Amino acid sequence: MPESLQVEVRGHGPDLLLVHGWAMHGGIWPSSLLAVLEQNFRLHIVDLPGHGRSAPLSEGFNLAGVSDVLYQYACSRLAGPACWLGWSLGAMLVANIAVRHPEIATRLVLVSSSLRFCKAENWPHAMDAGVLELFASQLRKDYRATLSRFLALQFKGDNHAREGLRNLREQLFARAEADSESLNQGLKILLEDDLRWQANKISQPLQLIGGQYDSLTPATALETIAREFPQARTAIIKGAGHAPFISHADDFQQQLMSFLHV
Repeated sequence: MPESLQVEVRGHGPDLLLVHGWAMHGGIWPSSLLAVLEQNFRLHIVDLPGHGRSAPLSEGFNLAGVSDVLYQYACSRLAGPACWLGWSLGAMLVANIAVRHPEIATRLVLVSSSLRFCKAENWPHAMDAGVLELFASQLRKDYRATLSRFLALQFKGDNHAREGLRNLREQLFARAEADSESLNQGLKILLEDDLRWQANKISQPLQLIGGQYDSLTPATALETIAREFPQARTAIIKGAGHAPFISHADDFQQQLMSFLHV
């Protein structure tokens, strides 16, 4: 398997890859969602390099390198093109793969991502760079405390915040700590990379799912980027924050399964 990438495979049917976000791992997907998906798909639940049970990449964690590892996995383990679902940083990776290797993706689901995370002169619908820079600084001092603050930010404004935060925190710390260098380099992707200019190169059927109160990727960002995708379906889940598949699992599942025609 490419670069010791750890992937849990379960279920039967067409292939569907699940790609998590920064500092997380494949164990964060709710069991109720996986139970439904595995009845209709062969799931490939990824631990990104340097996260969960996957070893760090020797050349470091960057958008091109991690995308290549996922592409190599798809080429070696899948029978053909697949559906890809990415959350947050994972959505940026999925979008990058779809642009560079369109032949391996049949459908894309991008959750809580607008293809650029930080504000720019022409992009107000995003986080201040200083927030991520502060996380990078604090990460070196206290890993768990910094990650706990990041988790809390994901549920800011969510009307199921307490329960969602508890569930995500339990899942996150159930596996080994992520590699610190991979985390810092992942933050650099969120700070610097911008895939909006590639939007018109994505040709696959596409669904964008976000939360009404997401403070990391505001709903306005998804609605704005959706204009670049004539083939896109956009769903903003009422009351949700950055992790709608956890806090509003039923609404998320309904939107997802409708798009996947299940």
